Amino acid sequence: RHCPDTDWSLRRNVSWVQGEIARVRNIERPPIPLQIGGQLIVTDVKGVGIDPSSNSKLYQYSLAGVVEVEMALEVAINAQMKWSSKGVEERSKVLKDVAVEIERRRGESIAAMVQDAGKAVPEADAEVSEAVDFANYYADSLNWDGLYDGTECEPLGPVIVTPPWNFPYAIPCGGILAGLVAGNSVLIKPAPEAVLTAWVLVNQLWDAGVPREVCQFVPCPDNEVGRRLLTDKRVGAVVLTGAYETARMFQGWKPDMRLYAETSGKNALIITNLADLDQAIKDLAKGSFGHAGQKCSASSLAIIEAEVYDDPGFLRQLKDAVESLSVGQSWDPASIVTPLMMEPEGDLLRALTTLDEGEEWLLKPKM
Repeated sequence: RHCPDTDWSLRRNVSWVQGEIARVRNIERPPIPLQIGGQLIVTDVKGVGIDPSSNSKLYQYSLAGVVEVEMALEVAINAQMKWSSKGVEERSKVLKDVAVEIERRRGESIAAMVQDAGKAVPEADAEVSEAVDFANYYADSLNWDGLYDGTECEPLGPVIVTPPWNFPYAIPCGGILAGLVAGNSVLIKPAPEAVLTAWVLVNQLWDAGVPREVCQFVPCPDNEVGRRLLTDKRVGAVVLTGAYETARMFQGWKPDMRLYAETSGKNALIITNLADLDQAIKDLAKGSFGHAGQKCSASSLAIIEAEVYDDPGFLRQLKDAVESLSVGQSWDPASIVTPLMMEPEGDLLRALTTLDEGEEWLLKPKM
């Protein structure tokens, strides 16, 4: 059974989330530290988190150096034996507790994603529901008859989770919990664009009972320090969600890396003349422009049967649907299309500004 999203038709839910966002909007945050072996470490080298709605500084966070990476790997190796010895049943119980804690602190997580990931509230809310589902799914994933019929399961070793910025809560949560339930220790290297959201997540995991030595928080710069962490011979696996080119780069660094990578793709929505066209248009507009299209699940290609496409009424209705989407800051509860996390460049910029032969705008982008 999936965790339901929040019902935003209820006024009390809207008031609740607006209060959660207002509570954190203007607070002065101390620098976010590393967490290695239960110690909170503030380093001299820091990154900056940006509020994409105002393009202003939101917070600072510490970055690990070579010394901190070595410390974290040593802790991960030593902590894993005790964690894996707990057995599947005990580890699964911790994950069940994680599911409860994540749901309890839904508002905190939504507010964090609105802040540093530029997400509209419904987009952020869905990530929390997905994270709850991950926790319950992985808690049950190793508990079924026949799995151990003549087999033995062993952890891989320390797992590095490298999540993306466009799903900054659910995807790192899934990677961390998958590694934990199998008896591995985990080090999360959060996306630099969404460190605050990852920090909120790991604190919830620790408060739910995940040992701090088993799940460490290690932001790294994307240079030789990050490369050293990912390619260390003691690392059992790397979990990546990101660009195809990034996965290939990781393999180039270490060809025998055990890499679990979900990489870039293109989603298509197929609309035939048998479709409920009102629903199809609604889904196409929402799928294309939710989180400003900045996700692999965006409807970036529509394949439309000619009988539908050649109907001027269909195109007019589609254009009206997209024009009706409210564009604005993620702080504004009316916003559906929220700010881009980074300025488009290369092929993306060309697609937004240049028509190829045979193409025409249905609704021309405005900068």
